[in-house]
Amino acid sequence: MKTLDDRVRLIEDRFAILDVEALYAEAWDLGRPEEWAGAFAGDGIFEMLPVGQMPGVKVQGSAALTAFCSSIRNEWSGLHFMHPPRLTIQEDTAKSLIFFEFRHVMKAHSGTTRQGVTGGYYRTSYTRTDQGWRIQERVERAVFDETAVYYGQMPD
Repeated sequence: MKTLDDRVRLIEDRFAILDVEALYAEAWDLGRPEEWAGAFAGDGIFEMLPVGQMPGVKVQGSAALTAFCSSIRNEWSGLHFMHPPRLTIQEDTAKSLIFFEFRHVMKAHSGTTRQGVTGGYYRTSYTRTDQGWRIQERVERAVFDETAVYYGQMPD
């Protein structure tokens, strides 16, 4: 049986990981690339698996994560709607499965605007660092992507 101290630490760890998840979505959605990259460990990995016409992407390390988020924010904006994670915590590592929806608008170079929702899940591993819990690796799998394409101005 776990001691009271073990149980309290597990609760604290769970809330700290939830805070990292909140930071991940908030920083991305509000366009703060350095904070978004800060949700990851220094050598952390973000991977988006290919879906439809969209190729896969894999980015590793703080500088690359910051640049990736900054670059994407030039064309994409949107909001994450994330379900509570299913967490498994063991000592200084943890894993989760998180279902999400991302409602987005994308401005393309061709003058079109794409608006829609992407839904799927993240498989994430975390590590305890000197700065607290951080994402070690996140793999995003989109299950659906429903979009509408507008030419020129968005309709009112």
